[in-house]
Amino acid sequence: MRENLPAERATMNSDPVAYQVGAEALLHGEFGVYPSKGFRYALSLTPTELHIQRLVPKPEDDQRTVVPLTDMVGCHTLRSTTSCDPAAYFSVYSYPLKKKKVGMSSSRTRQRTVHTFCVDGATEYTQNQALAEKWAMAIKCLVLGIPITSETDPVRFPAGLPASMQPLDVVRHPSLVVVHKALTKEIEPSLLPRPRRLLLLVNPCGGRGHALQYCQTHILPMITEADISYNLIQTERQNHARELVQGINLAEWDGIVIISGDGLLFEVINGLMERPDWEQAIKMPVGILPCGSGNALAGALNFNGGFEQAMGSELLLNCTLLLCRSIITPMDLVSVTICSGTRCFSFLSVAWGFIADVDIESEKYRHMGSARFTMGTMVRLASLRTYRGRLSYLPVLESHLHRSISRSITLAPNGSLSSFPRSPLHRTISDMGLCEERNILLKRGSSILDTNELPSFETSPSPSPLNALQSSSFPFDSVPDDLAPQNHMLHGAGEPSPVRHVHGPPDDLLVPLSQPVPKNWVTVEGDFILMLALYQSHLGADLFTAPSAYFNDGLIHLFFVKAGITRAALVRLFLAMEKGTHLQLDCPHLHQFHVRAFRLEPLTRKGTVTVDGERVEYGPIQAQIHGSLSNLITGDRGARSSPL
Repeated sequence: MRENLPAERATMNSDPVAYQVGAEALLHGEFGVYPSKGFRYALSLTPTELHIQRLVPKPEDDQRTVVPLTDMVGCHTLRSTTSCDPAAYFSVYSYPLKKKKVGMSSSRTRQRTVHTFCVDGATEYTQNQALAEKWAMAIKCLVLGIPITSETDPVRFPAGLPASMQPLDVVRHPSLVVVHKALTKEIEPSLLPRPRRLLLLVNPCGGRGHALQYCQTHILPMITEADISYNLIQTERQNHARELVQGINLAEWDGIVIISGDGLLFEVINGLMERPDWEQAIKMPVGILPCGSGNALAGALNFNGGFEQAMGSELLLNCTLLLCRSIITPMDLVSVTICSGTRCFSFLSVAWGFIADVDIESEKYRHMGSARFTMGTMVRLASLRTYRGRLSYLPVLESHLHRSISRSITLAPNGSLSSFPRSPLHRTISDMGLCEERNILLKRGSSILDTNELPSFETSPSPSPLNALQSSSFPFDSVPDDLAPQNHMLHGAGEPSPVRHVHGPPDDLLVPLSQPVPKNWVTVEGDFILMLALYQSHLGADLFTAPSAYFNDGLIHLFFVKAGITRAALVRLFLAMEKGTHLQLDCPHLHQFHVRAFRLEPLTRKGTVTVDGERVEYGPIQAQIHGSLSNLITGDRGARSSPL
């Protein structure tokens, strides 16, 4: 609902631009509600909103509601269980932001709202059902971004009609005759795509282990209301998802959605790149619903979806709402090569130094919940380390930067962010480890303005790896330039990872690690506190690290902090990073560059390097970006977006 209005009601007068007379209305109608309350309601559907006006004899008793299309997930038609009832019904499902009903809190949360309307204008059920279906299909089209238009005869206004009169008022005014023509293109089932099919992969151990509970209370009800078919598979071990996507028939699915943290998406992307048909496989749209510790990509989705910064269940609801819109956007991937020659593909980041240490070492504090990363940061600050290394990168000329680099970031006064043929598939949950979860969907009653609140859950901090290796304290020694550590890539508790053959486009900007970097690269050698190569706007759900980054901007946003920074200044940087204002601090130790490729050569004997929050073999590492290599389900109707 609109921000400056009461939680249960938004008046049409509140936004004169949106509701002015002459604004395009696609459908008008007068209906009852269920359960019946003795009132009739006038409905008007525009390209952006559903206007609901209760019809009353006295203007002062007028009650109106506006439901934005951006808050809707779907619309279903229903029939009474009473066979003699000729009426048809349609229910609109939305998740508006409403004020929390807890204490004096001024924060808002998304709450499920169902509006059920009774179509009873005809004596025959088939006629009423046809009208209900027309409304339902129109709403579904608009939610999915499928354009529909209407043509309306000019409205004759009587003398003395107040300028503030709204479209629905006009229709009800006794001195007016308003005739609406048929839609230029009849609303019919052929306008809608077939129901989407999604493969949902859930990690029950991600974060604090609430993923299955989140599925029951948040995710599955919403995507069912959005007419999304799905199969839910529970991962049972490390690399289960990676192995699964290598063998499945991708033609059965429209997308793969991760219900976990960033680590499980790392598995899926690299599993797709290991397939013989990787060039087609990697184009399979992927999505993420945040139920892990590291929810950086979800934070970026939330921001680009136009929502305020959110954590925990609020972030999950926002991302599920975006998923229901079924819009995909190209996403860049970064090819990462470590010193053993192993190659993987990354969607988020490469980190070395302070951030990588906190990411890994805080695993031992997982039992502390939201305090985990705070404790890890405090411990690392108490014994702040410096890391000797050589960082080389291929810079991007400012004249070649994409439009998104210069896009403005608006802050509110309080400093917060403003705003092919396929076999049949039913809505089922996989037999793989989830037999006991087959009946997790709860039946819900429907009524006009009936609200069922979703429960709140603890906020999970970020970033964090799903499977991390605990690190102990150690001294740092310099090593000769030609000495490279020969460790194994690590996963889980540090056991050697099996050798995997990852396909992919050639890294035409890179030379072998044994050779010097090209002459057009820039090299910085010295003592560092941290190095971070990021290609999303967020490092965590609450860390707005690269405000100008976009999913397919073709850039690596390279950050490093040189040694010499005080602990207090470092704390200020991370605090400002929550709002994306850290670059405005003009900290002389913080450096940021837009690059196409980079190489990191650690010159200390021991250390930690992470890729997408996962610890990898320590030693020289290099990477190159590959623009728009994959597809991400974003819900963001940008210039390069397309329907799922």
